[in-house]
Amino acid sequence: MSDKAIDRVLQIMDEINTIPRQSLHLEKIHPWLMDWGRSRGFDVKTDDALNILISVPATPGYENAPTIVLQGHMDMVCEKRPDVDHDFRVDPIVSWRDGEWLRARGTSLGADNAIALAMFFELITDSDAEHPPLEILITSDEETGLVGAMNLKPGFLKGTVLMNLDSEDEGVFTIGCAGGMDTNIFLPVVREAVPADCEVRELVVGGLEGGHSGIEIHVGKANANVLLVRAIREIANAIPEIRVGELYGGTAHNAIPREARGTVAVPIGRLGDMEKVLEAFIATMKAEVGTVEKNLKAALTPVEPPVSGLFAAADGLHIIDALRLIPHGVKAMSIEIEGVVDTSMNFAVLRTEETQVKVLTNRRSAVMSRGADFSEIMFGLARLYGGTYETGNQYPPWEPMSSSDVLDRGRRIWNELFRAEPEVEVTHAGLECGAIGSHFPGLDMISFGPTILQPHSPDERMHIPSVGRVRTFFRELLKSYKA
Repeated sequence: MSDKAIDRVLQIMDEINTIPRQSLHLEKIHPWLMDWGRSRGFDVKTDDALNILISVPATPGYENAPTIVLQGHMDMVCEKRPDVDHDFRVDPIVSWRDGEWLRARGTSLGADNAIALAMFFELITDSDAEHPPLEILITSDEETGLVGAMNLKPGFLKGTVLMNLDSEDEGVFTIGCAGGMDTNIFLPVVREAVPADCEVRELVVGGLEGGHSGIEIHVGKANANVLLVRAIREIANAIPEIRVGELYGGTAHNAIPREARGTVAVPIGRLGDMEKVLEAFIATMKAEVGTVEKNLKAALTPVEPPVSGLFAAADGLHIIDALRLIPHGVKAMSIEIEGVVDTSMNFAVLRTEETQVKVLTNRRSAVMSRGADFSEIMFGLARLYGGTYETGNQYPPWEPMSSSDVLDRGRRIWNELFRAEPEVEVTHAGLECGAIGSHFPGLDMISFGPTILQPHSPDERMHIPSVGRVRTFFRELLKSYKA
């Protein structure tokens, strides 16, 4: 694979990354993608869910080959370091090469899933490329719950084979995935004025690794929301008079929270006691998770007393105890496939509104009934604490086909190219194949992609040599369909 070929792919990815594409804010990337396809003479259409389909004719000799659907998504998870000044709705993602790795400057890279679009666009603008008739399906708002894929309508696609390029381990073919569902719970609070005899501080927990709540839920990364409420409870055990206010943490349903903060107040003269408890808490956390979370930190900083007041004395620790019961992490491992997570939950987002605390969780499961039961735990918790709940985005699992021609082709071609057997897996991450397959039964589907580490975090990086190898494999796989 020549460096020039890799450079072409990365240049297109950089071009895509100049267009803001935060999930739920597609007002710039959607028309840009439509114009990109039409300006090059391709037939382009969209639907009510803002999915885009670019139809590409077969190259000579492939006219009788089956139509292949190439699929990726247009949005990205927008994460940045706290000290980075970056507005994802305006500013471009700026990449740089760190040896064999491509990174962004203080933000998530957006290789998930710009690399898929870049590979597709590089293919169809290369006059030397060979391929069957193609439908490039670019879905909307994948990162907020596979919204575009879930809202596809019958007839939008004609292809019989689908290649999803949203996997993140070179040499690994994905043939199935877990399903998922968001749940919001709302816990009511009453506010009171800040007592005059209190000192107010903001407790910030941060410096955590974060990452993808599907593919990294089992590796022991800490959750900032979990640590925040645990720290407040430990302080309360030593200082029962503590008062609690605004609670905030996390950014997205599929990102493990990296930072969380809460307003706390203690009687004048007890500040030193609170600092001692926090110091001991930090030491405990480093002993528990320090091998993974090497930059974990927590601090108390002076803040102005909140104008809206603090939670009523009777509510504050009641809320903390409720939040302490929210599950996070692996619930069950697969019985059928050794080493694969079956069911998990991400305590994803914590927000304080005027009269309630709002929590967003995302659960995943390969077994629908087990996932539904896990969600019921959240419903029960809301009821127990006098709150309410609502479900959000839901998507089905992708069940592996008993016989797959595209998988057989892929295994043979990978072995021929690299003299190695590819790994075949069912992943705990949510992929759009399950949602798409629910609308188009019988699609022969596979997912693969270059190596991307720590997606959905500012440490996201993509292995450049793997881009070249996956590009080579992708093209050879397409060529194998010559009739």
